[in-house]
Amino acid sequence: MNGIGSFVLMLLLFVALVAAKTKSSSVQEDIVEYKDFKKLLRTKNNVLALFVSSAKQAAAELKIFRDAAEAVRGTGTMLYVDCANQERKKLCKKLKANPEPYALRHYKDGDFHKDYDRQLTVGSVVTFMRDPTGDLPWEEDRAGADVLHFNDAAAFTKHLRKDIRPMLVMFHVPWCGFCKRMKPDYNKAATELKAQGGYLLAAMNVERQENAPVRKLFNLTGFPTLIYFENGKMRFTYEGENTKDALVAFMLNPNIKPTPKPKEAEWSADTNSEVVHLTTQGFEPALKEEKSVLVMFYAPWCGHCKRMKPEYEKAALELKQSNVPGVLAALDATKEPSIAEKYKVKGYPTVKYFVYGAYKFDVSVRESSKILEFMRDPKEPPPPPPPEKSWEEESDSQEVLFVNDETFSTTLKRKKHALVMFYAPWCGHCKSTKPEFTTAANELQDDPRVAFVAVDCTKHATLCGKYNVRGYPTIIYFSYLKTQLEYNGGRTSKDFIAYMNNPPNVKEHTEL
Repeated sequence: MNGIGSFVLMLLLFVALVAAKTKSSSVQEDIVEYKDFKKLLRTKNNVLALFVSSAKQAAAELKIFRDAAEAVRGTGTMLYVDCANQERKKLCKKLKANPEPYALRHYKDGDFHKDYDRQLTVGSVVTFMRDPTGDLPWEEDRAGADVLHFNDAAAFTKHLRKDIRPMLVMFHVPWCGFCKRMKPDYNKAATELKAQGGYLLAAMNVERQENAPVRKLFNLTGFPTLIYFENGKMRFTYEGENTKDALVAFMLNPNIKPTPKPKEAEWSADTNSEVVHLTTQGFEPALKEEKSVLVMFYAPWCGHCKRMKPEYEKAALELKQSNVPGVLAALDATKEPSIAEKYKVKGYPTVKYFVYGAYKFDVSVRESSKILEFMRDPKEPPPPPPPEKSWEEESDSQEVLFVNDETFSTTLKRKKHALVMFYAPWCGHCKSTKPEFTTAANELQDDPRVAFVAVDCTKHATLCGKYNVRGYPTIIYFSYLKTQLEYNGGRTSKDFIAYMNNPPNVKEHTEL
């Protein structure tokens, strides 16, 4: 091979290596100026920055950072700043970053949020980036070190095949108040059982998308749900008390029927209550004589009702002590379904206002102060705003293709350049991106090779799970469905249009 041929070959290899490096890197390292840093915060709402004083001394932390970055693609932005670099010293000084040898800082919605305060492991960083404002994950709480946590269905099933010890698994979700209250007892029980040997308490967060198959398999609808396993197989659901002693006693002898949870006293049985409890028979006579009555329709098992109950009781007492005219009443809709049906009660708690027995309107008050404020001056609340149209129903979104599990593949296989936005209707960032995405779709509607596509992940969770969607919006570029590249650009219509007018060279990327 002559000299020119060798040079061309080397040049092609160099370009390929650069392209591969550019594609594989999930960490942003090109920020030098403070103005560029501020611009990044304006366009990215979830940024974790790693500042190092020495790349050599922080090599282990940097590797964890890079590995975590791969897992949070589309969910957050990982920024690396080497403060030893002459060009970046000024930026570190401006941000008052003093890494020794490293510092991790999180920025949210354009501002500094907090210093990273979790374990420095790939799993912990990924969990944090998926929910930066959430509570410390149970598996990272030192008090629960003796509880075995299953991260996904694969780890759970693998354990059942290999470990035949008696095991109680608590299936929980982060937002569950009962789960949070039970955790301390569960942690203590796990520690005591570990000391005795041969018994295991475990837990699984089934709110995670990857654990959806487990949630479906065991038909988990209420939380926490505790299921007992023996010899790798499910035996039954634990129905005992949620205390440390009850859990330990059960595990030591699961065949003895556990002490049932104490039955909660009926609200209407409280003789000290100032709330008037109504029945079907006395409903109309009781209300007919009163000028101003607020009625709370509730169900004994309803968590929102339980939280409102003390507020309602407090308001009833203050109403009496302050000589404010009016009565606070309550009706158990599960015992008196005919009255609940008559007044079209569809959820709990529902609060309705009556004047001399005649229904006037619903009231959205749950705190004692708000209840009192209303009773002092009962006014009909303004009508609720009309329900928000779905994105698909909006008149200007006709050029956006809305697909589902069945139409996704057939639609994208026909398009050379497709930009797909995976979104959730309730997501604030999705709402701000939607009009920009729609404008870009309308601008490029005449190009048959280009498509702007949208997937509602609240309706098509399986499809979103297939493409590892963990945050909203997640935007991915496809070429004939074969090539898949994450879109990390800006979220204005100009950014989308510029990207699709000059799409990636698909030949330079490995097909996924």
